[in-house]
Amino acid sequence: MGIWSCGGPASQSLLKGADFYYQEGMRDLEKRRYLKAQEKLQRVVSNFPGSPLIADAQFHLGEAYFGLKEYVSAVFEFQRVIDAYGHSRWVARAQFKIGESYYRQMRRAELDQTETYQALAHFRSFIEDNPDSPLVEDAAQRIVECRSRLAKKSYLSARLYHRQGYLEPARLSYEEVVRSFPDTPWYFVAMVELGDIARRQGDIDQARYYWEEVIDQTEDEKLKHRALKLLSGLGTPEGE
Repeated sequence: MGIWSCGGPASQSLLKGADFYYQEGMRDLEKRRYLKAQEKLQRVVSNFPGSPLIADAQFHLGEAYFGLKEYVSAVFEFQRVIDAYGHSRWVARAQFKIGESYYRQMRRAELDQTETYQALAHFRSFIEDNPDSPLVEDAAQRIVECRSRLAKKSYLSARLYHRQGYLEPARLSYEEVVRSFPDTPWYFVAMVELGDIARRQGDIDQARYYWEEVIDQTEDEKLKHRALKLLSGLGTPEGE
């Protein structure tokens, strides 16, 4: 009987609208109660499609999934902001968070780099579409980190050839690192190894060029010391 009584718990629940669930969801989100936030914000999105809070709820629903580290779902929800609420104030930030969601899924350099390429593409698109955003600097830094991950993967492949004694494939792979990733720390690491290959192949002048380039330009003191040591021993090939 109580369930139908005027002013009872059931009728109070029915009277709760989008504003109530949105505010409760945002409170949970602020306190990092992501699962509770997701449940309440989802209710706004699903049950109140005409609410003026719908775009806000949609974006923060993505944030709740992001907080839960459910990055695939976060990408889906952020993409819905762009697709369904393209004139809202959250579009640019949703673009950035899609890139960030892929960034958080990146794997170790020796593994598949699909997520790294996805993150890179989305951060580049974000900067192109939002050149005046305060998040551009963060996106640019993420691009450097993504490119460094891809450079490391290429470097590791080259190093494997190098260690196995396949000098020509190693040289070509190191050159690809130098050509494609000059803005990453792996540029100078690959230059050092190219010097070693040149020396092993009898091209002393080329070896000297690579190592002097590293010594003159790198800020990595450990790498610079290695290049100096190799340069000083040019007349004595390793292993002799």
